Amino acid sequence: MSIHPPPEVVSTQNYLFLGNPGTGKSTLINCLAGAAIFKSGLSYGGGLTKEFQTRIHDNVQYMDTPGLADRNIQEKAAAAITEALRQSGTYKLFFMVRLENGRVVSDDLATIEIVLSSIELDEIPFAVIVNNVKKRQYTKMMEKSADYLKVVTLINSINHTTPHIVFIPVIGDLDEEDNAVTKLPVDVERFIREAPGVQIPPHVVKPIKIEDFKKVSETLRGEQEQLLNDKMLLERRLAELMENSYSFWDIFGKLRACLVSAADCLTPSMILNIGQHAAGNTIMGTNPQMNDQLKAEDYQVHPGEINHHAE
Repeated sequence: MSIHPPPEVVSTQNYLFLGNPGTGKSTLINCLAGAAIFKSGLSYGGGLTKEFQTRIHDNVQYMDTPGLADRNIQEKAAAAITEALRQSGTYKLFFMVRLENGRVVSDDLATIEIVLSSIELDEIPFAVIVNNVKKRQYTKMMEKSADYLKVVTLINSINHTTPHIVFIPVIGDLDEEDNAVTKLPVDVERFIREAPGVQIPPHVVKPIKIEDFKKVSETLRGEQEQLLNDKMLLERRLAELMENSYSFWDIFGKLRACLVSAADCLTPSMILNIGQHAAGNTIMGTNPQMNDQLKAEDYQVHPGEINHHAE
């Protein structure tokens, strides 16, 4: 009598996408799955997603949820997100955000803040997807310009911070199309695949306090304006990020273009601070095309000037 081993059990990861109407959650999930597993497209007066939805595809459980900024179904949306977070298992949390006039939409930041505040864990790794970035602004983001530094700092102006950020340009095949599916940029697929995961036991998830949403959003909008209009505040926030986590050196430490062109957004002391923090460290960039290592000594940084010796 032969004994056959039990079939291999393949664990399923939860990919939970959170974002407000217009951020492109459902469309992005469909593109990742390679099929229209969720209804997506234009919707006027609110989002298409009205409840917690889940589909399993290639051992990944994709989770789509309604947006907290949808005023018509806010309480329902909060309950749906709480339900999604209580499914147990390993989660990858992806928050979808938008840019408007060089600012991060405050409702999108409020969603991150309120959702993560409902999870009683000391460490909650998560990722941010900046979707539908217009061509000119996307170019600046890829050049790691001063605008890039500002946007990353604005995203991390809230209590919960992450170095895991990716930018997706407007994709013509998806623009204003219903249930559209297309191939995503390679770096986006890699970002999703390599995003950090976290175990979330159901009992650590508390009901989302949706009554705080409007107040949190307005507060964050005001704080963004302060950061953009006060270089000292921007400098202080950047310094806090660098001091609290070396992960941010992956973003800030190797910004050749930013250091060379950032005079419009960084004070001399801020530039010096970057150089001093970088001393003795090897910094890697997040853009795969910029992954050649640069040593901190390649930069000679002094107040009032920026000199780079590497070609």
